This record gives sequence, structure tokens and C-alpha cells, in this order.
Amino acid sequence: PSPLPFAGIKVGKKPTARYHSRIDAANLIAAARTELAAVPSRQEQFKIFCLALTCGLRKAEADSLLWSQVDFANAQIRIEATEHFTPKSEDAIGEVDIDPEVLALLKGWKAKATGPFVVESPQAPQYHGTAAHWYRCKKDFKALYAWLKAKGINARKPLHELRKELGAILASDQGIFAAQRVLRHAQISTTASYYADKKRRITAGLGGLLGPAAKITPFPAPDRPAASETLVANAAS
Repeated sequence: PSPLPFAGIKVGKKPTARYHSRIDAANLIAAARTELAAVPSRQEQFKIFCLALTCGLRKAEADSLLWSQVDFANAQIRIEATEHFTPKSEDAIGEVDIDPEVLALLKGWKAKATGPFVVESPQAPQYHGTAAHWYRCKKDFKALYAWLKAKGINARKPLHELRKELGAILASDQGIFAAQRVLRHAQISTTASYYADKKRRITAGLGGLLGPAAKITPFPAPDRPAASETLVANAAS
């Protein structure tokens, strides 16, 4: 037909989904150590917290993570398809390097493990498909969400906000490609558009070549008539 349906209608600009950090990671980790790790009944919540903020694991990845996926020798967690889990995409498969302190925590948790899963739960496992919305650790997720919201993290998905914060820190400290590698995004544009945030001042450092400010010779001021001379000239005109 002429004109075509919707002819002349302009598509509105897509709203930005860029992540803006409102998290002080150092303070949040300190609070988690005293309010989660130190409380026996909240140990599993602390595990989930660490896997999300320090390793960037998604909710389903943390829920179904097996001890067989933790490579203690190489200090890595491998995200892969298991009998309980299908990754979000092929690009979501990969190794995540972990800090020595997190590795030490994992070793301690493994020594006390009573089952094959890193995060323990009395709920029997169900298969995690790409569109699954059932979680073994639902109770601990809910409690952790409430704790995060009490700390000022009011996003619709508080746990995913920790993953975004990790991406912002990596992008700022080590570059956008490092963030893409850890977050396991298929396209660098995804990392740049959604998760990369400016966490620190960005300058080239060339100002340091100028030397201390006290040693810089000021530029001579241009010759200007005194203020009284200007007033007299204006009055005469």
C-alpha cells in the first residue's frame, strides 16, 4: 500500500543502559566480611557475594557452580556446560582468573564441603537452561538481595549490579578488553555500552613534564590601561 503503514514515523532514540557506579567496593567487601562471612548462617550468601563481585559470575552460574569447575592449581573457575547448567552463549564459556585471597577462601570452603556444589543448599538441583528461572539457592539469593538493598544497592537485580561493578573496575584499571574477557561478552561493544564506567580520573600525565607549578614562569600580562584611565576615557566619550 501507499503510503506504507507507519510511514514517516521516527523511531525514538534508545535510552542508554550504561552502568553508573554507586558502589564503594572496598566498603561493601568490608561489610560483607563482618556481616556475612562472620555469621555461620550466612556463609552461603557470602559465597554468592564473592562469586559475583570478585569473579563476575551470573546468578545461574553461581547457583550451579560445581567444585569440579574450580581449578585450584591454576587459580581459575571454568564456566562450561555441565549436567546441571547450560551457559548463556558460547562466548559465556571460559576461564575466570581469581585472586589469591579468593582462592584461599575457596580452599577453605572446599575443605568443609558436603556436596558437589560450591554454594550449598538443601534443595535438589534442577537443570539450568538458558531461560531457567529456578534456583537451588533461592532462599540465600533472597536474603542476599535484602542485604544488598540495605547497603544502598536498589537496582532491580542487585546481584547483577555486583557483576557490573566488577566490569567498571576492570575497564577503568586494566582496560575495556580486560573487562570483556572477565565478563565473557561476545562483543567489545557490549562491554563499552553497558558495563564500562569511569572509576578514576583519566589524563595522559603530560602535565608532569611541566614540573612543579612553582617553577613555571607566568606569562606576562598584556599592557592594559589602568582602571581609572579607562573610566576617564569612557566619561569623555
